[in-house]
Amino acid sequence: MRNVWISALGALALGGCMSGGDYADRAVEHNRAIAEAADQIVLLNIVRAQHDRPVVYSQFSGVSESFSNGAGLSVNVPFGADAGSYYSANFSAGPSQYASLSTAPLDDVDYYQGVMRPVKIGLLRYYLDNGWPADLLMALTVEKLSISEAFYARVVAESDALCAGISGGACERIKDPSRRRTLPPSDHGYLVFVNDPRSPDLFDPFHDLTLRLVVLGIAIDGESTKSELRIPAGAGFTADGETIRQLAEMSAEVRREGDEYVVTTWNWTPAMKLTRLGHVRVRIEGDAGDPAEIDMTASLRSPDSILFYLGAYAREGGADADVLIGDAASGRFMSVFEIGGCDDAVIEAEFEGQCYGIPRANGHVSIKVVAFLHQVFGLNKRAVEPPSSGTVRVID
Repeated sequence: MRNVWISALGALALGGCMSGGDYADRAVEHNRAIAEAADQIVLLNIVRAQHDRPVVYSQFSGVSESFSNGAGLSVNVPFGADAGSYYSANFSAGPSQYASLSTAPLDDVDYYQGVMRPVKIGLLRYYLDNGWPADLLMALTVEKLSISEAFYARVVAESDALCAGISGGACERIKDPSRRRTLPPSDHGYLVFVNDPRSPDLFDPFHDLTLRLVVLGIAIDGESTKSELRIPAGAGFTADGETIRQLAEMSAEVRREGDEYVVTTWNWTPAMKLTRLGHVRVRIEGDAGDPAEIDMTASLRSPDSILFYLGAYAREGGADADVLIGDAASGRFMSVFEIGGCDDAVIEAEFEGQCYGIPRANGHVSIKVVAFLHQVFGLNKRAVEPPSSGTVRVID
């Protein structure tokens, strides 16, 4: 019996605990699990869209673990006439681990209102300013371009003149006479180019136009105009929920000056800038503006629409579907999105008994597109409006 107790207590003394490095390794593993799950969800939805299946949005909240270091000891001591001389001891020591996984469907009205709203022109400007390929961003976010016939003729003439002395890169494709360039019919002096992978007659001319815009040095620019509203302090003023939302979007400032409240707002008017053509008067569809004064109107996609676009692209994208990565002279053309099998895939997902994967080869920018989708869905996943019946009263 004495030997049994000694063995048990010795084992308890040897029971270790997890080090700080062990906890750090587990945290890193959680991060990897979250990244892999998020990537697979994006790929799975693109594959569903590729096969004309409904997409399902869900959120992987993460993994949580709890650890405990404990020790226990139990000793069996026989008794009674038939007990004999058998003694035993059982012990347990070391960490205990409990893991939990949290997921949730994203199917409420706020989520769908968010992901079905077109991305804002300011977001497109942010990505361009940070060096993202302009042709890739145009392919993903622009659904159609309505351009005046006069301005289109100028874009073609200027890009042809620029490419006359350049060989290779984007200019080689612009000068290729075999490419499909059938112009859409004119509508009141405007040509509408549609970014639709399901129709080569629409898709290829759209990409020819965007490529010319990229060659001419496309950038998103704009001007901010300041306006002030002065209200007598004695009168005060009220603002409903929609007004508050609009003031917040314009970074409005309300301040007191003497006997007046001063409401200062900034209105940013977007414009497209082409290095060789200067500022282009552009209107984002849905914004106010006189079409007679607009060179071009851009209709931007929503995050949900971008996902379905990628599904159609993967299903029906043709030879002209790749985009320019790099500058006009030395850049190369790459596929927007590639889906293959799971041999040497960097991201993979199973759908209807078949494994689909994004190839690890460097002939596409699919991983960059997945990162873009993560960000735009994160930015647009909620559309919470202030209550329209709410009123805020500003008083002295």
